[in-house]
Amino acid sequence: MDWSARHAAPHAQGALDTAFHAPNVKDYYSSQVINPAPETWTKVRPSTHYRVLLLAAGKDANTAHDSQVATLVGAVRRWAKDESRVKLKIRYLFDPTTYIQGIDDAAKHDNADLIIVAGNSLVEPVAVVSANYAGDDPQQFLVLGAEVAEPTANIAATDWKGSAYLGEGLKESQFYEPAAVTAPRAYAALRAGAAAVLSGYTSVIIRIPTDQY
Repeated sequence: MDWSARHAAPHAQGALDTAFHAPNVKDYYSSQVINPAPETWTKVRPSTHYRVLLLAAGKDANTAHDSQVATLVGAVRRWAKDESRVKLKIRYLFDPTTYIQGIDDAAKHDNADLIIVAGNSLVEPVAVVSANYAGDDPQQFLVLGAEVAEPTANIAATDWKGSAYLGEGLKESQFYEPAAVTAPRAYAALRAGAAAVLSGYTSVIIRIPTDQY
């Protein structure tokens, strides 16, 4: 898989079900919340090879910061294993003083079609960086298991009740319960969020129902 240069990102092959409750793709607004019914995203896959870079909060360069981040990473790994068109790279960011630089370097040099961000400590750094890559030929971001309070046009989020931390100095405990981060929810949210982005919803919040996963 050639990662040496940017190319046109694939779009969706297949379509979201009506019960996904997606708005009109031509006039939805940034940060609009979509509450899809279960499994209404499963018919969507990338139309061609999809180069995905996962940036995850880490203890070190090889280990997730905690079990919740490990669960999110596991969901992305499973998706790449299940979907042959997804070509995945994983990088752990473990030094808080270089979070912004690490995300910026990834957007500038990795040539990913989609950068997925996992870990509450990366929410504010990715919000800072995304605006720099929202113009012509934007770099698309997807925040998994959290939200961005004021997303730019190139950053979507996918989460669920109990895993919707917003950053911006707010108390994590108001939006986040570690026990709510489970493998079924993480996988469903990741698939739903990726399907939305592929379908043209590049700055929405996809919130899956916790009572179904």
